[in-house]
Amino acid sequence: MLNIAICDDDTAFSSQIEDIILSQCDEKKINAEIEVFTDGYYLLKSFKQGMSYNIIFLDIEMEKLDGLATAREIRKIDSSVLIIYISGFDDYLKELFEVEPFRFISKPLDKDRLIRYFDEAYKRVQDNEEYFQFSFNKELKKCPLRDIVYFESNNRTIYIHLYDGTTTYFYGKLKDVEEKLEGSKFVFLRPHQSYYVNYHYIKKLNFYYITLGFRDKDIELKISADRQKAIKAAVLELAANKMSV
Repeated sequence: MLNIAICDDDTAFSSQIEDIILSQCDEKKINAEIEVFTDGYYLLKSFKQGMSYNIIFLDIEMEKLDGLATAREIRKIDSSVLIIYISGFDDYLKELFEVEPFRFISKPLDKDRLIRYFDEAYKRVQDNEEYFQFSFNKELKKCPLRDIVYFESNNRTIYIHLYDGTTTYFYGKLKDVEEKLEGSKFVFLRPHQSYYVNYHYIKKLNFYYITLGFRDKDIELKISADRQKAIKAAVLELAANKMSV
């Protein structure tokens, strides 16, 4: 799933970008989901609720929370998302270097340039994507790690719960999944012998339960008694490292 956000207080311009990108995704058979925001505040709120994006089209001049301020906050949460900035002026080049632009689009919109930049961004996402590969019924399958909310083990069946709400499965051991993902840039934690969770989706935890949040819903999973201290310490350390970046 390719997750795209468009943030611009000019709704007509946002719709124009959305229509072109949807057309390109349909033509290229890209499974994509697009969310449109009219203000940086709501885009940041979506991030803080656990949403993640591969590509963001972000307007610089917005009345409430402008694009540069929004981008600075986004970079504290996600350093890898590709941001394509939008502006009717060329006066922001110096400031843009602070927030790592992927591309820059001027207004009025140049359709051919937008398509070219989208193609380049999609290729970059594909090149940088990490996958979990598994086999089922002699067929090799793979899921992007960023889309995996958690793994669940039950009687030698591993269920993969995905961000889009679907579940797939294969036969195996959770320990083998752990070993396979060792060294990945995506951090997974083992709060229970039956669960292996993506740190990105952890919304909160107490001593007994860990809550995963995605797509406006929460899932509460039990933390084993013998793992409670280790899980709490790991989450606090990861959160501290993220804040210091």
